[in-house]
Amino acid sequence: MTDIVKKNRLDWEEYSEKYQAFNLSDSILERLKARPESAFVPAVWAMIQRYVPDMEDKRVCVPSSGDNNAVLALALMGARVTSCDISRNQLAAAKAAAEKLGLGGRIAFRQEDTMKLSGVEDGVYDFVYTSNGVHVWLNDLNSMYRNVSRILKPGGVYVMYELHPFQRPFGKDMQVVKPYDSTGPFEDETTVNFAWRIQDIVNPILDAGIGLLHMEEIMPEPDYERPFFVDNDEMVNGRRPSREEVDEMYDWHKNPVAALPEMIAFAGRKTEREG
Repeated sequence: MTDIVKKNRLDWEEYSEKYQAFNLSDSILERLKARPESAFVPAVWAMIQRYVPDMEDKRVCVPSSGDNNAVLALALMGARVTSCDISRNQLAAAKAAAEKLGLGGRIAFRQEDTMKLSGVEDGVYDFVYTSNGVHVWLNDLNSMYRNVSRILKPGGVYVMYELHPFQRPFGKDMQVVKPYDSTGPFEDETTVNFAWRIQDIVNPILDAGIGLLHMEEIMPEPDYERPFFVDNDEMVNGRRPSREEVDEMYDWHKNPVAALPEMIAFAGRKTEREG
């Protein structure tokens, strides 16, 4: 049997240098320093402001922290952040970025499996956040959310932001590439990933004792820095489409997939359970 966690970790260790050179570039760090909220799309930022209106000295955990843009942004807002990722190289690049921004004392970097968070303390976090591209690598969402709930304080807030599952059955020109309920695992030479449905995400959240507060289905809006419809690998490898190309990608008359919601977001609060 494939060791999913090990295979994906090794791939991220190898890919990290290129990935973080793009995602933690000087221009991105300058933008984050000037406008920390730019790490979040407007709908998600509005949810965070609503449920965690003051970040000053809040304890925050970001599992599967990846590019660490959210980690840096939350620390710039005054939070004390624990950044958890499976890749040591991802964390090393993020730590170097944090030092550039003068945030070394506000962020703890931990190599952790999001489905375990074994080195993360119970019941101390005011806020847990997961960003786009987390769930696709995880084979056990029940374990993930049990541990998200475990580390939250009673009444603590969880916000997730992720690719909308309705995007996954479709490829270029709205060609169906898989049924919606075909969730994987999908394995290639270097990685193993999953295409979870909405119910596969929501039910583990609820089962873990996190009550849902709000949901957003986010429609595509032109993003000239990181266009949704350009593969991340292409961007990392230097592709920079023109504004005209990007505008066409987001016109659903020309790109039918743009008629679907692009992203999904939930806010929840850890509830007290009886018994």
